[in-house]
Amino acid sequence: MKKRALWALAAIVPATSIGALSSAFIAPGWPGQLVAIICGLWLVLFPMIWQRSIELRPLALGLSASQKSLGIGVTLGLAMFGIILGSYWWVGRHWLDVADIRARVATMQMNVPLMVFGFGTFQTLVNSWIEEYVWRGFVYQKCEVVWGKSAAVWISAAFFTLHHVVLLVAYCGDWWLVAVGAAAVFMAGVIWARCFGIFRSITPCYLSHLAADLALQIVSWHVLMG
Repeated sequence: MKKRALWALAAIVPATSIGALSSAFIAPGWPGQLVAIICGLWLVLFPMIWQRSIELRPLALGLSASQKSLGIGVTLGLAMFGIILGSYWWVGRHWLDVADIRARVATMQMNVPLMVFGFGTFQTLVNSWIEEYVWRGFVYQKCEVVWGKSAAVWISAAFFTLHHVVLLVAYCGDWWLVAVGAAAVFMAGVIWARCFGIFRSITPCYLSHLAADLALQIVSWHVLMG
């Protein structure tokens, strides 16, 4: 059982980092974006194929949620939304090198307003669900099998943070900012993993993740578009 879970983790955890490295560093532009899209599709399809073909069980999306879990999800989301926007307004906007970030985004051909808006909308509504389905609904559960419930919270959060570090390095050259951003992503991963471990549903995690991503897209628009 543990060996099988390890194989599953080995097959899925590197996918997002490979996609991020391709689009940001190895082949900026459409070739890298194509690799990132393929990796994204693998990220969604692999857990479904694994559940049906390897575990021989019905597809489980983990969407059912109690009223209490929904309340927790909304509360966490509002807290994260406020913390992100507040941190940006009081500290981040004075710290960020906006010209450098805009130049880096331009090299990746992602500085068109329509693309920024479309990408941000996708990230907020769709990608936040995909990440919860994958990182909490699948990766966290496999980590539970291998390392136990308590360790799984921290290990799955570390796996979740990896590709975000790649993106942070790609978008900004300030290593202090990369470190702070990585720590924030890691702690969010811990909170969502803990939440999933308690409620066994990705819905409360998705609600709070959606709110956090919405705040990040507001910040991104302000930075990139002025």
